[in-house]
Amino acid sequence: MLTKNTVSWFLTDAGRKVSFVLVTGTGLALTLAKFAPHSVFLDKYKNFAQYYSNGTPVDLSKEILERYQSCLDKLKLAEVHRKLISPFSVYGYDLFHAGSLNSRFGAAIGIPVNFTYKSIEDLEKDQIQVNQKEIKWASEIGQKLANALILPEKVQQFAICREILMTQNNKFMYESAYPFACLFAVYNMSQYLNNRLNLYKAPVFTRMTLYSIIGLFGLGSYFLIKDMTEVNYETEVDKKLCELGPDFIESGVIFYDKLLQRNQALRELMGKEGERKYSKMGNENFFIRQPRIALVHRKMYFEEQLENIQKKTEQRYE
Repeated sequence: MLTKNTVSWFLTDAGRKVSFVLVTGTGLALTLAKFAPHSVFLDKYKNFAQYYSNGTPVDLSKEILERYQSCLDKLKLAEVHRKLISPFSVYGYDLFHAGSLNSRFGAAIGIPVNFTYKSIEDLEKDQIQVNQKEIKWASEIGQKLANALILPEKVQQFAICREILMTQNNKFMYESAYPFACLFAVYNMSQYLNNRLNLYKAPVFTRMTLYSIIGLFGLGSYFLIKDMTEVNYETEVDKKLCELGPDFIESGVIFYDKLLQRNQALRELMGKEGERKYSKMGNENFFIRQPRIALVHRKMYFEEQLENIQKKTEQRYE
Protein backbone atom coordinates (compact mmCIF):
# COMPACT_ATOMS: atom_id res chain seq x y z
CA MET A 1 0.00 0.00 0.00
CA LEU A 2 2.85 2.36 0.93
CA THR A 3 4.64 1.64 -2.36
CA LYS A 4 1.47 2.33 -4.35
CA ASN A 5 0.94 5.65 -2.55
CA THR A 6 4.55 6.64 -3.15
CA VAL A 7 4.30 5.92 -6.88
CA SER A 8 1.04 7.84 -7.06
CA TRP A 9 2.62 10.83 -5.29
CA PHE A 10 5.37 11.01 -7.93
CA LEU A 11 2.62 11.48 -10.55
CA THR A 12 1.47 14.71 -8.86
CA ASP A 13 2.88 18.14 -9.75
CA ALA A 14 4.91 18.19 -6.52
CA GLY A 15 6.23 14.70 -7.22
CA ARG A 16 7.30 15.63 -10.75
CA LYS A 17 9.13 18.69 -9.45
CA VAL A 18 10.99 16.49 -6.96
CA SER A 19 11.83 14.05 -9.78
CA PHE A 20 13.22 16.92 -11.84
CA VAL A 21 15.37 18.09 -8.90
CA LEU A 22 16.65 14.55 -8.29
CA VAL A 23 17.55 14.06 -11.95
CA THR A 24 19.27 17.46 -12.10
CA GLY A 25 21.18 16.79 -8.88
CA THR A 26 22.27 13.35 -10.03
CA GLY A 27 23.40 14.73 -13.39
CA LEU A 28 25.42 17.50 -11.77
CA ALA A 29 26.97 15.05 -9.31
CA LEU A 30 28.05 12.73 -12.14
CA THR A 31 29.47 15.69 -14.07
CA LEU A 32 31.41 16.87 -11.02
CA ALA A 33 32.72 13.35 -10.41
CA LYS A 34 34.17 13.31 -13.95
CA PHE A 35 35.31 16.95 -14.01
CA ALA A 36 36.88 17.46 -10.57
CA PRO A 37 39.76 14.89 -10.78
CA HIS A 38 41.00 16.56 -13.97
CA SER A 39 40.68 20.13 -12.69
CA VAL A 40 40.27 21.36 -9.10
CA PHE A 41 41.36 18.02 -7.62
CA LEU A 42 44.10 17.31 -10.17
CA ASP A 43 46.83 17.33 -7.50
CA LYS A 44 44.88 14.87 -5.35
CA TYR A 45 44.27 12.66 -8.38
CA LYS A 46 47.97 12.77 -9.15
CA ASN A 47 48.81 11.84 -5.55
CA PHE A 48 46.40 8.91 -5.81
CA ALA A 49 48.17 7.60 -8.95
CA GLN A 50 51.65 8.39 -7.58
CA TYR A 51 54.19 5.60 -7.15
CA TYR A 52 55.22 5.24 -3.51
CA SER A 53 58.11 3.38 -1.92
CA ASN A 54 57.96 2.77 1.84
CA GLY A 55 55.18 5.33 2.07
CA THR A 56 57.20 8.06 0.33
CA PRO A 57 56.47 9.39 -3.19
CA VAL A 58 59.18 8.34 -5.65
CA ASP A 59 60.64 11.22 -7.65
CA LEU A 60 61.56 10.93 -11.30
CA SER A 61 65.26 10.48 -11.94
CA LYS A 62 67.33 13.26 -13.52
CA GLU A 63 67.70 11.12 -16.65
CA ILE A 64 63.94 10.70 -17.06
CA LEU A 65 63.32 14.41 -16.46
CA GLU A 66 65.85 15.28 -19.17
CA ARG A 67 64.09 12.85 -21.50
CA TYR A 68 60.78 14.50 -20.66
CA GLN A 69 62.23 17.95 -21.44
CA SER A 70 63.49 16.69 -24.79
CA CYS A 71 59.94 15.54 -25.57
CA LEU A 72 58.63 19.05 -24.85
CA ASP A 73 61.23 20.38 -27.27
CA LYS A 74 60.31 17.88 -29.98
CA LEU A 75 56.64 18.83 -29.66
CA LYS A 76 57.62 22.53 -29.67
CA LEU A 77 55.41 23.14 -26.68
CA ALA A 78 54.92 26.83 -25.83
CA GLU A 79 56.41 28.09 -22.58
CA VAL A 80 52.98 28.81 -21.11
CA HIS A 81 51.97 25.19 -21.68
CA ARG A 82 55.22 23.85 -20.24
CA LYS A 83 54.34 25.53 -16.97
CA LEU A 84 50.90 23.93 -16.95
CA ILE A 85 52.10 20.34 -17.30
CA SER A 86 53.83 18.36 -14.56
CA PRO A 87 55.49 14.93 -14.82
CA PHE A 88 55.53 12.43 -11.94
CA SER A 89 56.28 8.80 -11.23
CA VAL A 90 53.09 6.76 -11.65
CA TYR A 91 52.18 3.45 -10.04
CA GLY A 92 52.21 0.43 -12.34
CA TYR A 93 53.72 -0.04 -15.80
CA ASP A 94 51.35 2.05 -17.93
CA LEU A 95 51.73 5.71 -18.70
CA PHE A 96 49.15 8.08 -17.28
CA HIS A 97 47.67 11.45 -18.18
CA ALA A 98 45.09 13.67 -16.54
CA GLY A 99 43.80 17.18 -17.05
CA SER A 100 44.21 19.33 -20.12
CA LEU A 101 46.56 22.03 -21.36
CA ASN A 102 43.43 23.89 -22.47
CA SER A 103 42.45 24.24 -18.82
CA ARG A 104 43.93 26.68 -16.31
CA PHE A 105 44.32 23.73 -13.92
CA GLY A 106 46.90 22.19 -16.26
CA ALA A 107 47.76 18.56 -16.83
CA ALA A 108 49.80 15.75 -15.27
CA ILE A 109 51.86 13.08 -17.02
CA GLY A 110 52.63 9.85 -15.19
CA ILE A 111 55.81 8.00 -16.17
CA PRO A 112 56.14 4.38 -14.93
CA VAL A 113 59.13 2.94 -13.13
CA ASN A 114 60.08 0.59 -15.98
CA PHE A 115 61.38 3.65 -17.88
CA THR A 116 64.41 3.40 -15.59
CA TYR A 117 65.06 -0.27 -16.42
CA LYS A 118 68.10 -1.01 -18.56
CA SER A 119 68.69 -4.70 -17.80
CA ILE A 120 67.16 -7.75 -16.13
CA GLU A 121 69.18 -6.89 -13.02
CA ASP A 122 67.05 -3.77 -12.60
CA LEU A 123 63.91 -5.90 -12.77
CA GLU A 124 65.26 -8.32 -10.19
CA LYS A 125 66.05 -5.48 -7.79
CA ASP A 126 62.41 -4.36 -7.83
CA GLN A 127 61.28 -7.90 -6.93
CA ILE A 128 58.35 -7.76 -9.35
CA GLN A 129 55.55 -10.22 -8.69
CA VAL A 130 52.52 -11.33 -10.69
CA ASN A 131 49.59 -12.54 -8.59
CA GLN A 132 51.93 -12.53 -5.57
CA LYS A 133 54.31 -14.94 -7.28
CA GLU A 134 57.91 -14.14 -8.13
CA ILE A 135 58.86 -14.20 -11.79
CA LYS A 136 61.61 -16.50 -13.02
CA TRP A 137 63.40 -14.12 -15.34
CA ALA A 138 65.59 -16.89 -16.75
CA SER A 139 62.53 -18.71 -18.12
CA GLU A 140 61.22 -18.11 -21.66
CA ILE A 141 58.12 -16.24 -20.47
CA GLY A 142 60.22 -14.27 -17.97
CA GLN A 143 62.60 -13.14 -20.71
CA LYS A 144 59.65 -12.15 -22.88
CA LEU A 145 58.21 -9.99 -20.12
CA ALA A 146 61.60 -8.46 -19.36
CA ASN A 147 62.14 -7.60 -23.03
CA ALA A 148 58.71 -5.94 -23.10
CA LEU A 149 59.33 -3.85 -19.98
CA ILE A 150 62.77 -2.56 -21.00
CA LEU A 151 62.22 0.25 -23.49
CA PRO A 152 64.90 1.97 -25.61
CA GLU A 153 65.29 5.72 -25.13
CA LYS A 154 63.62 6.61 -28.45
CA VAL A 155 60.65 4.43 -27.62
CA GLN A 156 60.34 6.10 -24.22
CA GLN A 157 60.32 9.50 -25.92
CA PHE A 158 57.57 8.31 -28.23
CA ALA A 159 55.48 7.13 -25.28
CA ILE A 160 55.93 10.36 -23.31
CA CYS A 161 55.08 12.46 -26.38
CA ARG A 162 51.95 10.38 -26.87
CA GLU A 163 50.73 11.17 -23.35
CA ILE A 164 51.54 14.87 -23.68
CA LEU A 165 49.57 15.06 -26.92
CA MET A 166 46.62 13.38 -25.21
CA THR A 167 46.38 16.40 -22.90
CA GLN A 168 46.22 18.91 -25.78
CA ASN A 169 42.47 18.66 -26.17
CA ASN A 170 39.16 19.12 -24.33
CA LYS A 171 38.47 15.41 -23.87
CA PHE A 172 37.81 15.49 -20.13
CA MET A 173 35.45 18.46 -20.54
CA TYR A 174 33.38 16.62 -23.12
CA GLU A 175 33.37 13.44 -21.06
CA SER A 176 32.22 15.42 -18.03
CA ALA A 177 29.20 16.72 -19.95
CA TYR A 178 28.14 13.33 -21.35
CA PRO A 179 26.55 11.89 -18.14
CA PHE A 180 24.42 15.01 -17.60
CA ALA A 181 23.37 15.17 -21.26
CA CYS A 182 22.45 11.48 -21.45
CA LEU A 183 20.58 11.53 -18.15
CA PHE A 184 18.52 14.55 -19.18
CA ALA A 185 17.85 13.04 -22.59
CA VAL A 186 16.47 9.91 -20.89
CA TYR A 187 14.38 12.00 -18.49
CA ASN A 188 12.90 14.22 -21.23
CA MET A 189 12.24 11.26 -23.51
CA SER A 190 10.39 9.48 -20.69
CA GLN A 191 8.33 12.58 -19.96
CA TYR A 192 7.48 13.06 -23.63
CA LEU A 193 6.34 9.44 -24.15
CA ASN A 194 4.36 9.46 -20.92
CA ASN A 195 2.43 12.52 -22.09
CA ARG A 196 2.16 11.46 -25.72
CA LEU A 197 0.93 7.93 -24.97
CA ASN A 198 -0.94 8.91 -21.80
CA LEU A 199 1.03 6.36 -19.81
CA TYR A 200 0.37 8.09 -16.48
CA LYS A 201 -2.98 6.30 -16.51
CA ALA A 202 -1.41 2.98 -17.51
CA PRO A 203 -0.30 0.32 -15.00
CA VAL A 204 2.99 0.93 -13.16
CA PHE A 205 4.53 -2.09 -14.87
CA THR A 206 4.04 -0.45 -18.28
CA ARG A 207 5.88 2.70 -17.22
CA MET A 208 8.66 0.69 -15.52
CA THR A 209 9.17 -1.26 -18.74
CA LEU A 210 9.38 1.99 -20.69
CA TYR A 211 11.88 3.49 -18.21
CA SER A 212 14.02 0.36 -18.37
CA ILE A 213 14.17 0.41 -22.17
CA ILE A 214 14.92 4.14 -22.34
CA GLY A 215 17.42 3.82 -19.48
CA LEU A 216 19.34 1.09 -21.29
CA PHE A 217 19.27 3.20 -24.45
CA GLY A 218 20.67 6.19 -22.52
CA LEU A 219 23.38 4.09 -20.88
CA GLY A 220 24.37 2.61 -24.23
CA SER A 221 24.45 6.07 -25.80
CA TYR A 222 26.72 7.33 -23.01
CA PHE A 223 29.25 4.54 -23.45
CA LEU A 224 29.07 4.90 -27.23
CA ILE A 225 29.87 8.62 -27.36
CA LYS A 226 32.46 8.28 -24.58
CA ASP A 227 34.28 5.49 -26.43
CA MET A 228 34.00 7.34 -29.75
CA THR A 229 35.58 10.42 -28.16
CA GLU A 230 38.51 8.40 -26.81
CA VAL A 231 39.07 6.58 -30.10
CA ASN A 232 38.87 9.85 -32.02
CA TYR A 233 41.55 11.53 -29.92
CA GLU A 234 43.78 8.44 -29.96
CA THR A 235 43.56 8.44 -33.76
CA GLU A 236 44.48 12.13 -33.90
CA VAL A 237 47.44 11.62 -31.57
CA ASP A 238 48.81 8.72 -33.64
CA LYS A 239 48.62 10.91 -36.76
CA LYS A 240 50.48 13.75 -35.01
CA LEU A 241 53.17 11.33 -33.82
CA CYS A 242 53.72 10.15 -37.41
CA GLU A 243 54.24 13.76 -38.45
CA LEU A 244 57.27 13.93 -36.14
CA GLY A 245 59.30 11.82 -38.54
CA PRO A 246 60.34 8.27 -39.49
CA ASP A 247 62.13 7.71 -36.18
CA PHE A 248 58.89 8.26 -34.29
CA ILE A 249 56.98 5.98 -36.65
CA GLU A 250 59.54 3.21 -36.10
CA SER A 251 59.43 3.82 -32.35
CA GLY A 252 55.64 3.53 -32.50
CA VAL A 253 55.88 0.07 -34.04
CA ILE A 254 58.33 -1.02 -31.33
CA PHE A 255 56.29 0.54 -28.50
CA TYR A 256 53.02 -1.16 -29.40
CA ASP A 257 54.81 -4.42 -30.15
CA LYS A 258 56.29 -4.37 -26.64
CA LEU A 259 52.88 -3.63 -25.11
CA LEU A 260 51.46 -6.63 -26.94
CA GLN A 261 54.38 -8.80 -25.79
CA ARG A 262 53.88 -7.65 -22.21
CA ASN A 263 50.19 -8.51 -22.28
CA GLN A 264 50.90 -11.89 -23.87
CA ALA A 265 53.38 -12.68 -21.09
CA LEU A 266 50.96 -11.51 -18.40
CA ARG A 267 48.21 -13.62 -19.97
CA GLU A 268 50.31 -16.71 -19.40
CA LEU A 269 51.61 -15.73 -15.97
CA MET A 270 48.17 -14.74 -14.62
CA GLY A 271 46.43 -17.96 -15.67
CA LYS A 272 42.65 -17.77 -16.07
CA GLU A 273 42.58 -14.15 -14.96
CA GLY A 274 45.06 -13.31 -17.70
CA GLU A 275 42.98 -15.16 -20.30
CA ARG A 276 39.95 -13.06 -19.32
CA LYS A 277 41.94 -9.84 -19.43
CA TYR A 278 44.09 -10.31 -22.55
CA SER A 279 43.70 -12.03 -25.91
CA LYS A 280 46.32 -14.36 -27.39
CA MET A 281 47.61 -11.48 -29.53
CA GLY A 282 47.97 -9.24 -26.47
CA ASN A 283 44.95 -7.00 -26.95
CA GLU A 284 42.79 -6.05 -24.00
CA ASN A 285 39.58 -8.06 -23.85
CA PHE A 286 36.35 -6.08 -23.73
CA PHE A 287 32.83 -7.52 -23.69
CA ILE A 288 30.82 -5.22 -25.96
CA ARG A 289 32.48 -1.83 -25.70
CA GLN A 290 35.62 -0.66 -27.48
CA PRO A 291 36.83 2.05 -25.07
CA ARG A 292 40.23 2.26 -26.79
CA ILE A 293 41.73 1.39 -30.14
CA ALA A 294 43.05 -2.17 -30.07
CA LEU A 295 46.83 -2.23 -29.59
CA VAL A 296 47.33 -4.46 -32.62
CA HIS A 297 45.49 -1.92 -34.79
CA ARG A 298 47.62 0.94 -33.49
CA LYS A 299 50.74 -1.07 -34.25
CA MET A 300 49.47 -1.87 -37.75
CA TYR A 301 48.83 1.83 -38.39
CA PHE A 302 52.46 2.72 -37.67
CA GLU A 303 53.67 -0.25 -39.72
CA GLU A 304 51.63 1.00 -42.68
CA GLN A 305 53.06 4.50 -42.31
CA LEU A 306 56.58 3.06 -42.16
CA GLU A 307 55.97 0.98 -45.31
CA ASN A 308 54.68 4.07 -47.13
CA ILE A 309 57.86 5.98 -46.28
CA GLN A 310 60.04 3.07 -47.40
CA LYS A 311 58.15 2.85 -50.71
CA LYS A 312 58.56 6.57 -51.33
CA THR A 313 62.27 6.29 -50.58
CA GLU A 314 62.66 3.38 -53.00
CA GLN A 315 60.81 5.29 -55.74
CA ARG A 316 63.21 8.20 -55.41
CA TYR A 317 66.18 5.98 -56.15
CA GLU A 318 64.56 4.21 -59.11
